[in-house]
Formats: sequence, C-alpha cells, structure tokens
Amino acid sequence: MASNRPLLDLWESFLPRFQSVVAPLLHEPDRRVLVDDEYVLLNDETFRELKLSHEILRSHARTFTTILSTPLPNLPTTFLKNILTASTILLREAERNVNILQYAPEGKRWRSTYSYTAVLVSIAILALLIHDESTQHSPEAQSSECNLVDKNVDGWSWQDIIYHLDFGLIKTSGWPVTDFTHEFLGFMDTKLLPLTDNTHNTPIDWNRKENDWCSWITPSEPLLQSLGKEFDAPTISQWREIYTQQTPVKLTSSIDHWPVFDIPPSPQGQKSKWSSFQYLLSKTINGRRIVPVEIGKTYADPDLKQQILVFKDFFLKYFINAPVGEEEGVFGYLAQHNLLTQIPSLRDDICIPEYINYTTPLSQDNEDEDEEEDVPTTINAWFGPANTITPLHTDNYHNIFCQVVGRKYVRLYPPEAREAMFPMGKDERGVDMGNTSSIPVSWVEGQEFIDTGEEGDSGRWERFKNEKYVEFLVQPGEAVFFPKGWWHYVRSVEASFSVNFWWGGDS
Repeated sequence: MASNRPLLDLWESFLPRFQSVVAPLLHEPDRRVLVDDEYVLLNDETFRELKLSHEILRSHARTFTTILSTPLPNLPTTFLKNILTASTILLREAERNVNILQYAPEGKRWRSTYSYTAVLVSIAILALLIHDESTQHSPEAQSSECNLVDKNVDGWSWQDIIYHLDFGLIKTSGWPVTDFTHEFLGFMDTKLLPLTDNTHNTPIDWNRKENDWCSWITPSEPLLQSLGKEFDAPTISQWREIYTQQTPVKLTSSIDHWPVFDIPPSPQGQKSKWSSFQYLLSKTINGRRIVPVEIGKTYADPDLKQQILVFKDFFLKYFINAPVGEEEGVFGYLAQHNLLTQIPSLRDDICIPEYINYTTPLSQDNEDEDEEEDVPTTINAWFGPANTITPLHTDNYHNIFCQVVGRKYVRLYPPEAREAMFPMGKDERGVDMGNTSSIPVSWVEGQEFIDTGEEGDSGRWERFKNEKYVEFLVQPGEAVFFPKGWWHYVRSVEASFSVNFWWGGDS
C-alpha cells in the first residue's frame, strides 16, 4: 500500500539529517571531522582544501535550505527541477576536476565538492519524486494499492538516488560525508523502498535452490604438479615462523570463524552466505547498488573496458546468462575493488586475519607480548564467473588471499624469477605494466608450447617452463599467504567470490 502521506512523513522524519549536512556548508568547516566513528584533526592542507570546497558549495547550499525549510507540497515543481539541473551541472564540473586534478593538492577540494554534491543531487531527486507523488495524484489513486518502484519524473527515479550516492563512494569514498552517505543508502533500503516496492527484501530462504551460476561453462580442473605447503590454523608462534620464511602457504581452518560461513545446514550444500544470490541482493538494496566491473579477458587485455553496472544486472548478465554477440567469450569481473568499504554490511561478514598484526618484530622491551597494534590493511573484493583470470603479476604488498565462494587455482613464482616472467613495459594506453608478465596466459597451465606468433616465443617458453613454482587449489574457507614480490597467477575454477588483504607495502 502506498500513498502520499507515508512518503511525506518519511521525508519530514529525515529532514533534520538532511539539514545537518547542508547547514555546515554555509560556514567555515570545523578542523575536527568524524571519520569511521572517530573525530580526526585535519592537517593544514586538508583543512584549507575543505574550506575552499565549502566556498564553492555555499551559494548552492543556501538554495537547499529553502527546500529543507519549506513544506514540500508548497514548493513549485519548476523550482525543484531547476535546483536539480543546477546540482547536476555542478556535479559534472566537480567530476571533471576530480579526474584532471586527482594527484594535485587542489584535487582534494573537488573530491569533497563531488561528495557533497552527490548527496545534494540525491536529496533533490528524492524531493522531486515525493513532491510529484504528493501533488499530482487524486485521493482515489493515493489510496489504491500500487508499486511505485518504477516511478519516473522527467527521467529521474529512485535508482538515480542510489546511483549518485554509490558513485560518490566509488569515486571519492564519499569523504567528508561518507558516514552520511551510508546512512542515506540505509534510509533508502530500510525505510523508503519498502513503501515503493512490495517485493523489496523478502526473507532469505536458505533452502531455496539457486540458479546454477555459470552453468554454460564447463569448469577446467587444474593439473596440480607442484603443491605448496599447507597449515591447519597455525598458532601465532607457527605463523611467525611461516612469515619469516617468506614462502607461500595455504592456511586451512583459519577463517572458519567468519560470520559469512555461519549459515544453517542447507540441502544445496552452500558453504557461505555469499553463495546465495538472494542474500547478496539483500545486502545490495535488492540488487540496486552499483559496482565497477572490468569487461574483458584479463586486466592486461588492451580491449579491457571499465563499466559501472547495477549489481543485479551484473550478476544476471555474467553469472546467469552467457554473454553473446560482441561480448561472447568476454568476462565481467568485479576485481580489486573496495566493495566491503562501499557496502559495510558485507564488511561485517568477514574479519581481518589476526596474523597480519604479527608480522613485525617483537619489541625488545617485551618479547612475550601477545598483541601488537593493528597493521594498516587494504581489503579488496574479487567476484566473477568461472574462468576469470588474473595474469601473472607481482604486487608490492604482502597478501592473505581468502576464498569465500567457489574454488580458485593459484600459481606463484619467487621474486628471483623476474627475468623469466618477461615483465611488460607501457601498454597502448601509456600505463606502466612493469609488474605484469608478458607470458601468455595459455602457457601458464599448458603443458606444451603454444606459438603465439610473436618473435622470440620459443626462447621465452624455454626459459619460463623451467622455472620452479608452487600452486594451490583454494576451497571456500581456505586462505593463501602470498609474500611480497612473488609473481602470481589466479584463475576461477568456478564462479568465485574472494577477499584479499594487502599490507606492508614500501613507502
């Protein structure tokens, strides 16, 4: 059941939060800002850039105070449309400057401006949609059952609100309004969309038979010849010894305690919550969240494209339905993305491996200490169909790679094998690919020489095939430690969801 009053009530209930974001833009910012539930004192440069961002936004914010201080039905439709037009123009200008000045100090003011404006655009769209519903429908229409999820006013919809908030998180991490952006998305998920979509977030049935992910692909089982060592839930003392040796190892029973594996017994044999498409929909506003996806054979593919896709569309296109036409044989891969920061409810399903905090020397003052300070860690998500491949490359970080859904094959070569990896130079786009091997993917798991037609192929093959390596088949609930500098190749044996943790990069 939907009517104008519940939507207006919802708007009015959230007005104080909207006002709390807009009002500070009329003044100089505070040096203390809230970051991850803690107040942080800004340094001089960041404070200066935030102050300049407020100056850019000030006149625009004054207009928004009118929207937020006037009963919504009393505002003229043309006024709301004009504000939305002006906001989108400012958003495009901020995005242009973010792209141009991403590495310059003044880029900070535009990142802040973009984050704020993405929120302002979203508020304006919400105001327009609720205003239209409250003023354009007769009482008879308002009292009838209807589903407003597809509501569209001059091309604007509920999905556009989610898109702009999400893109702000992807583009700029939403700073300095990250917490509010998450709150706004939560408001959409738990308060607004249940009023507009009678199918929103139905209860999860763990016994429900899911579609067979990537059923059109026949998994290619790896031929294992050089298995690496594995340890079953090593103690901290054992881990310190493993880490000291700087050799890849598989860690079994080390992430079993993650909440993502706390799932009722299922006839379908699901091992994790993320195996359920229904669960993933529930964590992505019924699949409406947007994600960055690599479209191509591998990230080294010169034809690789980056696309922003609605999560549900990404899943249906690349997991359920086989790509056809121009994209036949091409994969969509959500790769090396901070998805768990973008969607904190998914972050709650995993834990940073405690081993990472035991990778620095014990202090001389207390050699028996049990705990150390948290080590700065970057978390990446990797979600793709069967046969997605990350070609041989090396990273400037230590890595604990954790498998949550499906199986992955991993092969690693030591840092001293660099010459046999034949690192690439700059690619056609001018991007330095020196950390990526030019060895063809077909050679890595192949047992025989495959002529690619390039000069020197046979010589490269002879050098490469004689290099020693270690390999693993990683099952859900298992992890692998990749020491910094080791060259590694990763292939999804079947549809796969992985999380990895980087730490210890060179400064």
